[in-house]
Parts: sequence; structure tokens; C-alpha cells
Amino acid sequence: MNKEDIFAVWAPDDSRWGRWVKPVLFAVLEPYGRPTPPPIEWTPASWAPKLSENVAIVVDLPGAQSVAVGIALANAGYRPVPLFNALPLPAGLSPIDSITNRPVAMVDVLPVIQALKSGAETLATLNIPADAPPVFLLDAKRSGGIYQPRPDEFDNRSICFTTDFPSANFLAAHGIARVVLVQQTESLVAQDLAQVLRRWQDNGMRLERVRLDFPGPPEPMQVRRPSWYGVMFQRVLARMGFHRAQAGGFGAWVMDSSAGG
Repeated sequence: MNKEDIFAVWAPDDSRWGRWVKPVLFAVLEPYGRPTPPPIEWTPASWAPKLSENVAIVVDLPGAQSVAVGIALANAGYRPVPLFNALPLPAGLSPIDSITNRPVAMVDVLPVIQALKSGAETLATLNIPADAPPVFLLDAKRSGGIYQPRPDEFDNRSICFTTDFPSANFLAAHGIARVVLVQQTESLVAQDLAQVLRRWQDNGMRLERVRLDFPGPPEPMQVRRPSWYGVMFQRVLARMGFHRAQAGGFGAWVMDSSAGG
């Protein structure tokens, strides 16, 4: 499949949720060739609510693992919706700086690209209803960790926005009143995602959480009001050192601020 075919598998025209699929990574699939790591194991999602419960799921796991859980849920009848918004290091460049021995890109999204390709082959064989409940896929490592970008590094740290998700009113209009967050551990909810979840919570959505390190059914959760709650916070955060790409998404070279002309 070429990149257009792969995108069409993940965002079919008849899907209720296809409009929210982020096209950023799909636009750059082809230069990165076939998947090279071992095949991803699509872990059975035994904790998933039954389809009849009509629950929306948000998967906030590291890169390829998020895709793997999305495919597992697709096998159970859910519709996975990739929301990856960071560009990869340009093809052909060494991922490790020979001088500093640090990764050149702040976030390694190549495993996500490979997972989307592998996942498309499985997804294409499934007959998921157009109105299947959604599974929104995020990379838990999107913020790039504790390190700040240095000159000549590729800053592709990213955040998600409330506008990347359907509103609580839209979810409710389609019979969805519960949202389940999937995390690896009982860690704090990232500030950007907390904005989304709190807005849903304020508008009547019931929130629950699943921890993959402590298997069990979803448990109720409450999201505290985040600092600078509202759209303005996210716009400010996006300008605090994050690098937007001209073609869309996040990713640009960090320039030496001491250089001048």
C-alpha cells in the first residue's frame, strides 16, 4: 500500500471519526521504507468495555505501543483514530549526533510510522462499522522528556489541542457519555491532555482510567482543573519553545540563538 492507501485505511470516508485523524505522519510515510523492527504484538484488550456500552477511549502510551493497543481494540470492534502530530527526522539523516552522542530528534516517531504501516495491513482486513466507538491514539512521549532542544537538533516535541478531539456535545449526540483513558501507570495526566479531559468532564462526560501495569476494569477518575485552563493555555504552551512545521504538525531545526547577521 502507498501512503494514500494507508491513510484511507486509517481514515475511511464512511467513518464517523475519520475527520479527526491527523494526516501529519501519513504524508511522510514513503521515504522510510518497510518496517524493520520485529512485528508489533497486538495485545488483546481484555479490559475494554463492550461495544454496546458505547465508550470513547483515549490511549496515551509510548509511540508504537499506542498503535498496538489501537489495533487490539480495532479487533474488538472499535475505530482507532491516530492523533500523532510530530514529524520525523528527515529521511537519510543519522539519528545520533556523532559529537554529542544524543539523538538528533527530540522525539523518535519512526516506530510510530512503522506501526501505522504494519497496523494498516491488519486494519484493512477488519469490517469495522462506520459508527463504531472511537479510540484516540496519542504518543505519551510527545513532549520529549526533560531535555531542552539544543542548536542543530530537530525539535519535534508536540502537544495535543482540545480541537484535536470531538466536543463533549458531539460525543453525547452520538450516545457517548463515558471516556476511558489508557495509561501505562498511574502517572499524572499530561497538561495538554488534562485540558481535553477536564473540558469533557465539565460538560458531563464520565471519566475512567485503565492502567496496563495493573490490569483490571476501568476505574472512575476526576481531572483537576489544570493551570491556565482553556484554549488560551494551549496556544501559549505551543509558543513556549515548540517548533511548528510550515506544512503542519510539529518539527523544525533549532537555530543557534547566538548567531546573528
